[in-house]
Amino acid sequence: MSTKRPLSPRARGLLRRKALGWGIALVVLAAPVGSYISSQIASITGSRVGTNVLLIIFLVCCGICVLIGGLLLIPGIRGERAAARFNRTDWAIADGLAGALQRLVNAPHGSAYDHQNGAQIIDQGRLVEIERHFDQQTEGAITGSMSHQLRMFGTAFSSGLGHMSRGGTMVSGSLGSFNGSINGLSQVDLGLNSTTRSNLMGDALFAVFEAPGQAGERDTYRVISMSQPGVASWISALIHHAADQFGGGATHSGTTMMAWSGNLIGQFQPQDISYVTDRLKAISSRPYEQREPVRIFGTPAGRNALIATTLQIAGGQPLRIMPSRFPELLGSAVAEGVAIGSRTLAGRRQKAAISS
Repeated sequence: MSTKRPLSPRARGLLRRKALGWGIALVVLAAPVGSYISSQIASITGSRVGTNVLLIIFLVCCGICVLIGGLLLIPGIRGERAAARFNRTDWAIADGLAGALQRLVNAPHGSAYDHQNGAQIIDQGRLVEIERHFDQQTEGAITGSMSHQLRMFGTAFSSGLGHMSRGGTMVSGSLGSFNGSINGLSQVDLGLNSTTRSNLMGDALFAVFEAPGQAGERDTYRVISMSQPGVASWISALIHHAADQFGGGATHSGTTMMAWSGNLIGQFQPQDISYVTDRLKAISSRPYEQREPVRIFGTPAGRNALIATTLQIAGGQPLRIMPSRFPELLGSAVAEGVAIGSRTLAGRRQKAAISS
């Protein structure tokens, strides 16, 4: 026996439980309410009201309760059905996404760095200039004190009167009022202490190369890379943006996507950025004629400028810098997950139609 799967916050938002509860209560209690009202009328009027009149009152009360209860049951039942339908669809897509994202996590690390159609290639590049830029993080604290000086000003007025009644009893009364205001002075003494530190393992690359191009044998190219934390944030932003299309944390499918963020970042974030900058720094320390040729694959980012995907120094192994194919891989996985969920729902509907 399958366990009923919980509703997501968005599915719960479709419910109309108050209307459903009141509707059920009014329908169930229609006869007791009608009987109680008719009995109360009979006890008040005695024998002046005939049995037929009491029966009519009973039926009218029951009819009113059933009518109001039915009107409340309609949105309540619709809400239950809408929530159940949304929940089935949501869970089917969530299950499909989980399987597709699991396969994406198991894909080779290099699949996100494969060269795409339209990628720009720099052949036989000679390093001219290189800079590294470290990510920075600022931490701080606000400390201080706050003091208040308050004064209250007010006026009070009261009056009383009394007289002797005929029975010898003193009767008295009083009337009073109060008006006031509060004036004060607040003094705040706060201080900010902050420290900015560079992430020495979070460096980004900026370099200029010379290579044959449209301007001749000595055309220049600007090559840029993000830092490793920057790429991780970029991957996370892509995943959360995709999750938002499914409702984010308010749905099971959106929550499933966000749950895979850490695994996807761990699988596809680059590991060679700092090593590349170290190698290029070493190359820049040698005379220009002795600098090894570099081959670069990347995504165009302007005239003779590109965001590097992979880089090869002197024909060595490709060094992976930017998973530029990750958006394509993620989009394919999401489309696959939605297709699997749709097929699951279609199969369930077909089984339900056959069984009915």
